[in-house]
Amino acid sequence: MAIKLNAGQKHLLRLIVKDADAEGWTRISKTVFPVLQEMPSELIDLEWVNDEGRARLTPKGQSIIDAMAWL
Repeated sequence: MAIKLNAGQKHLLRLIVKDADAEGWTRISKTVFPVLQEMPSELIDLEWVNDEGRARLTPKGQSIIDAMAWL
């Protein structure tokens, strides 16, 4: 069963894309990290590395962002 993303989750996906480095990773604060853990794992890769979080879109997450441009 598909879960519908709320406005906050869509906004976070857009921010991940906006702030991504050359490899697609975005640094995530300690405060935002738990919020991203609640996101569908099919859409983002999430890691905690060297005392900071980082996130990037999966191919499925990128396709969601691409589709949102059309909506």
